[in-house]
Amino acid sequence: MTEPTSTQMTPAEILMKLKQIAQEQLNLTPEQLTGIQPDSPVMEALRLDSLATVVLISSVEREFGLTFEPEQWQELSSIQDLVMMIQSGLAARGASA
Repeated sequence: MTEPTSTQMTPAEILMKLKQIAQEQLNLTPEQLTGIQPDSPVMEALRLDSLATVVLISSVEREFGLTFEPEQWQELSSIQDLVMMIQSGLAARGASA
């Protein structure tokens, strides 16, 4: 099991970690990873179906040491939204530590 990620991460670092998760857990190719940009729609950029969504949620929560409510996931539209949600979660975790 990996150590939860630091509470001090930039959006660019979070995006890189998300791409790593996508490659390892969602089996995206390097070409598909190149197409993942902050303004990309989450579902299309990560090629998510219902099973892949569950894999992504569990992987992100485990990798970053965070837990999100289902409503938070449902509100996401872009990769940037996901990055900001993770960054906010890390900041909140750091503030409560």
